[in-house]
Amino acid sequence: MRSKGRLILIGLLAGLLAGTLFGCMGNWFTQTQKASLIFGDPVISGGTGTILVSVTSMPSGGLASLAVKAGGLTLPKTKVSSINVIGLNGFTVLAQDYNTNTGAVRFVISNANTGSTGGTVAKVTFNASGSIAASEITTASSDMQLGSAQNTLITNWEAVGGTNGKAYYAK
Repeated sequence: MRSKGRLILIGLLAGLLAGTLFGCMGNWFTQTQKASLIFGDPVISGGTGTILVSVTSMPSGGLASLAVKAGGLTLPKTKVSSINVIGLNGFTVLAQDYNTNTGAVRFVISNANTGSTGGTVAKVTFNASGSIAASEITTASSDMQLGSAQNTLITNWEAVGGTNGKAYYAK
């Protein structure tokens, strides 16, 4: 009778342990993360500012091109005097422009070899007069187009960062 009670106790403890371990796996209540184009917070050092542009969870072989039209990325025009977009991790800058009257940054980047499902794709550097908060930068996904490595537009994505973007949290 005592051994039967021990077996029941051991069975209950094993069940609790297994339930706890499965609960810690993180698969409960997790949703698929939406494809995101992330504009990082501005970093100012010695009068030069930098914003990193990254992607995560990109479908269809990954991001292969990005076009940011006027209004897609806007910097505070009174604090920024010039910009330079630099492609990273295989991306090349095809065109770039900065409108000093509106603060609008326009650029096109492309990677002819492969797509990026996640990582940094570009760096926007600029001359800064004073500090620039993330809240002073605006993004508008309606003024951006993302192209995939499969030569199709990526349509189900969100802009993250800036005043019009959402905060980014890793899954």
